[in-house]
Amino acid sequence: MGVLLNRQSTCSRASAPRSTGARQRMQPVVLAVAFLAALTEASERYPVYSPGNGNVDTCSGIKCGAIDCKPPFKYVAPEKKGTCCPVCLSDTVKAPEDRSWTENLTGGSGLNPNADSVLCRGAMCPPLHCPEFEQMFDGRCCTKCKTAATTTSADMAASYKA
Repeated sequence: MGVLLNRQSTCSRASAPRSTGARQRMQPVVLAVAFLAALTEASERYPVYSPGNGNVDTCSGIKCGAIDCKPPFKYVAPEKKGTCCPVCLSDTVKAPEDRSWTENLTGGSGLNPNADSVLCRGAMCPPLHCPEFEQMFDGRCCTKCKTAATTTSADMAASYKA
């Protein structure tokens, strides 16, 4: 009924909000404990990586081929790297990133002049395949063709007021 009795057996409504506040303060603690318990249980069933010997679920059934590490590469045991199979690693060899596949890329068409330069930093706008009179700007980073002016889930989320 929402009425609590104090030690003198008189009615007191003042203690009810205090217990509600205590419950609200304890809710994050209870949720955190439940989350950690679930995480611990899940990690016991599904390990993230194997100690390397195939005795753990993630590496069972994996066959490792024989490797021969030529200098300056060194053999690294699976237990040390947390992998299912051994690997050859080197501290001295640096492999440059292969960017040859980007040779013919144009980089897009650039931001719309009305776009927010801070929010759109790093955006890549694809080249448009429509005439200039069919292009529009809807407040986002890139100019679009009018045929792309359909309502998307992002539009609905942006217009949602809680």
